[in-house]
Amino acid sequence: MSGLRRALAILGEVSQSDVPPSIAELALRIGIPRPTAHRVVQTLIAEGYLTQDSQSNRISVGFSVLPLSASLLDHNRLRLAALPHLESLAKLTADRTNLGILHHNQVLYLAGVEKPSLPAIYTRFGKSAPAHCCSLGKAILAHLPEAEVQALLAAQPLRSFTPRSITSVLRFMEELEATRCRGYATDCEEHMPDSCCIATAIFDGQNRVMGAIGISGRVLEPLLDHVTELQRTAAVISHVI
Repeated sequence: MSGLRRALAILGEVSQSDVPPSIAELALRIGIPRPTAHRVVQTLIAEGYLTQDSQSNRISVGFSVLPLSASLLDHNRLRLAALPHLESLAKLTADRTNLGILHHNQVLYLAGVEKPSLPAIYTRFGKSAPAHCCSLGKAILAHLPEAEVQALLAAQPLRSFTPRSITSVLRFMEELEATRCRGYATDCEEHMPDSCCIATAIFDGQNRVMGAIGISGRVLEPLLDHVTELQRTAAVISHVI
């Protein structure tokens, strides 16, 4: 089991790295001996879950993860229900739209559609963001039991990503209360500069929060003009679910 945990830890670290890491860097980040990291990495390379650049020797995710990812994405009920409505919302608002869930105390993006003025489908799915400083995370956390939210905050301190990030637990709980009252969450450059978002929650048939959808842009004020469309879309997806 310890070997399996190490392999999963290495896969997770590689997938979240902006720059492909070396084996030495992986060993240091995960806290395991370099020879152990080397053996695990070579096993994962042999099975196709990792790949190693022949020039730099740095490690990247391999193609063997694709069938697993495709199976999940092709069968996830929330994603399938949301995709056509995310596309319609993007066309209506002329902004990027996103779908996310809470996974391992972070927001995991399941789908997104780029603004119509850009030619490509938005491919952020699979990426993650800190739940406390993105609107998708706030929209989800606002509808979880307070005990679950407090446990999440205790396990993962509120890190500052920009000067606008909320790092006070009391201030963050007030933000969640404000989110519940107005029916949507906001992020005004709390995670990244020049990046704003509004989001609202999606619920299942038992009124349990499943995830959230959001609209993203560079400035918050124009996004607020689309709150009604955002809430209507979330209600439609909740109904479909």
